[in-house]
Amino acid sequence: MPRREWLFRVQDMLEALARIREYTAALDEDSFRSNRLVVDAVLRNIATLGEAASAVPAEVRERHAQVPWQKLVSMRNVLVHEYFGISLEVVWKTVAEDLPPLSPMLADLLRAEGRR
Repeated sequence: MPRREWLFRVQDMLEALARIREYTAALDEDSFRSNRLVVDAVLRNIATLGEAASAVPAEVRERHAQVPWQKLVSMRNVLVHEYFGISLEVVWKTVAEDLPPLSPMLADLLRAEGRR
């Protein structure tokens, strides 16, 4: 199967971010932690973010260093490989504080690269 162009990976990231926002918009940390369905959906989309980020070429990541590429990949690796040690407190903090600025960064990246 041919590899997907990196542009589509960035679009995948934007879609994962939109899903996370949709799933958590009406929740606070306690209601998030108690809703296993939402937790599972959010974890899957965070993993998607990291997987897609790892497929963006190094030269693109260097041109857009404001995007925390390595943190996204590292979070994915923890979720996938150390799933037994996932802290929902850390996941909620990530959802509430770290992910919201990513959508405008990625949209800027697409505009700067001349594609939309």
